[in-house]
Amino acid sequence: MKTSARILTALLVMASSLFVMPRPVRAETRTIEVDFSKVVGAIKPLNGVNGGPLMTRGAMDLSSNFSELGIKHVRLHDVPWMYENVVDIEYVFPRFEADVNDPQSYDFFLTDHYIKAIKALGAEITYRLGYSAEWTHHPPLHNAPPKDFGKWAAICAHIVQHYNQGWANGYHFSIKYWEIWNEADQSGFWTGTALEYYKLYELTAKAIKSADPSVKVGGPAMADHYEFVEGLLDYCRENKAPLDFISWHTYCAPRHEPYLAVSRAAKMQELLDKHGFPKAESVLDEWSYFWDDWDGLNNDAAFRKEAFANRIGGIRGAAFDASVLIYLQDTSVAIADFFSGSCEWFGLFDEFGVPRKPYFTFKAFKFLLETPERVFTSGSGHDGFAVIAGISKDKSEATILISNFVSAYLGGDVGGKQYNHYDIILRGLPWDKPFIYKNYAVDRSHDLDLIKSEKLGPGTVTILEDVETPSLRLIHLGRVP
Repeated sequence: MKTSARILTALLVMASSLFVMPRPVRAETRTIEVDFSKVVGAIKPLNGVNGGPLMTRGAMDLSSNFSELGIKHVRLHDVPWMYENVVDIEYVFPRFEADVNDPQSYDFFLTDHYIKAIKALGAEITYRLGYSAEWTHHPPLHNAPPKDFGKWAAICAHIVQHYNQGWANGYHFSIKYWEIWNEADQSGFWTGTALEYYKLYELTAKAIKSADPSVKVGGPAMADHYEFVEGLLDYCRENKAPLDFISWHTYCAPRHEPYLAVSRAAKMQELLDKHGFPKAESVLDEWSYFWDDWDGLNNDAAFRKEAFANRIGGIRGAAFDASVLIYLQDTSVAIADFFSGSCEWFGLFDEFGVPRKPYFTFKAFKFLLETPERVFTSGSGHDGFAVIAGISKDKSEATILISNFVSAYLGGDVGGKQYNHYDIILRGLPWDKPFIYKNYAVDRSHDLDLIKSEKLGPGTVTILEDVETPSLRLIHLGRVP
């Protein structure tokens, strides 16, 4: 028995050494201060998405949802996942050997229909010229450099003319942003050399500008490699190739905080300044929360469901997304497009078109944009806890958005702080009479539901709120009717 006990004890010690126990979770209070008398700028509408409202080959039209979210910018990438045979070069110009100047060589029909649905929303478009991710082909079919760079550039110029100048029975949509290729810095989309991409970019950008000088051209929709961007910037400067924006992506794994988007934005602006393009726009046209255990995602269905349905598409993802939208306000990013607005694993909707938790983050942000004058706040940190507030131009209403992502990872998985109580101090409100306070919650059991409404004030007011973690809160303040 003694020998058995010693063996059991040894086994327990060995087993315990295989695991890192989480640190004790500390429930804490976060103090937030908002001063509505101090306007510090304008809230930027960085709530764009990848993919338009037509889903599942047109069987679902989610235009009403896009309107509810106030989506005003859409990037056209990976569209064939939801609405096949559109946008990409192989669909618009299906026979590469055909006459590039003959309208009959082009098939615009389905892409026209798809783009018209976006324009009907009043949304602007970034048209990504190139190819979508090809998960069904190993290796991909369209990640090699085009056989004829000059011809490929001419095809792109004719696509611009079709949508902006009416060529080939086209339109005058004034699509401003034209992006050349996607993630050219990684082999899943580009197997050529960096120099080959730079040359293709030069020829295509010059052809597009020649066809329509009013548009903006850019790329390379960088995945990870800053040196690739530096090379492109130097090449464009030396060869006088037009470059109006640099596009880049960030997918933040659970070990990263949403503030990573800020550090990446700062790096991109640093490169633009350093290499002679200080006025070029920084465009973040793919971003999302991500669970980057590829082995689990590829081989374990239960893990895949947990990652995409419950985390990325659940309250953790919703809080993460809100923190990113708030943090990006303090960067030079001109356009941001979430991946994605579609009915796929990363999407705002499930496969039936039912909104997932992150949908309500974007709905809350839309309400924030209705009070567009940004005012002073304190309480945000770099840990995922983020606060922003705005007031309407006529001073009749005000909004506060609070995202409590921090415990979703630091507290929920490996220990650390959980902020389950807020002290919110309101100063400088422009009303000398009581006002209406409304509190809306997005958490495990609420989808931007009104959970409290009362009269408060006037004067400086302190609000004490118990909250769930992770979660986000939208607070609306307004005059009594």
